[in-house]
Amino acid sequence: MACEFDRTSSLLDNGTIAIVPDNAVHTFNGLSEDSELLVIDVSAADPYTQALEHACGLSFKDTIFKQPEFISLSPDALPLLDFAAQQLKQSPQPHNQALNCQLVSLFMTQLCSLYSSNRVKPVSRGHIDTQALNRFIDQSLSQPLSNAVLAQKLNLSESYFYAIFQQQFGISPQKYLMNRRLQAARHQLLTSRKTLATLADELGFHDASSFSRAFKKQFGCSPGALRREHHR
Repeated sequence: MACEFDRTSSLLDNGTIAIVPDNAVHTFNGLSEDSELLVIDVSAADPYTQALEHACGLSFKDTIFKQPEFISLSPDALPLLDFAAQQLKQSPQPHNQALNCQLVSLFMTQLCSLYSSNRVKPVSRGHIDTQALNRFIDQSLSQPLSNAVLAQKLNLSESYFYAIFQQQFGISPQKYLMNRRLQAARHQLLTSRKTLATLADELGFHDASSFSRAFKKQFGCSPGALRREHHR
């Protein structure tokens, strides 16, 4: 398993991290020959890693390193990159065990914090936390969220997720997602000057035409008509 931190100026501002599980094939590299990469290998069998898992209350293999993905550090955590680079440059030994433990601890606790804050949890008795669900959906409006992806975020099987979702909301998860997208589209139409093509792309529609059709079906008027009426 590895975390790769690209310290090029273009990526340093958003703290992009590549998560690479030990069974994943990847071609991740820097943006240019001048890029500096900080690679941290995390061994699941290492007692230090296991102690971190226990402290964080997570199985890294089943959570953080379950699949390859890109995530971003919070702005407050970005100085960790510079700190790590300085520590490595100043270390007299190429393989300093104490320094390795320090860096693994720093970054893994950050990843644990990110994972825990982004998880959506069902509350007791099969009731879905609506606010947490909406927050996750709103952060991913441009992405095609399948029932399987939503169920995984809730730590539920897909069939059980679908059943309790229908029971709680009275509609299918995909209908709920569409309603959420279209409500966001209506807000953007009334408060921004974004083109229909831009809105369609940002809200996960195939193109402006499919966006317009879905919007008219939901609200009884086209996106353009709503905007013209609002700005009269």
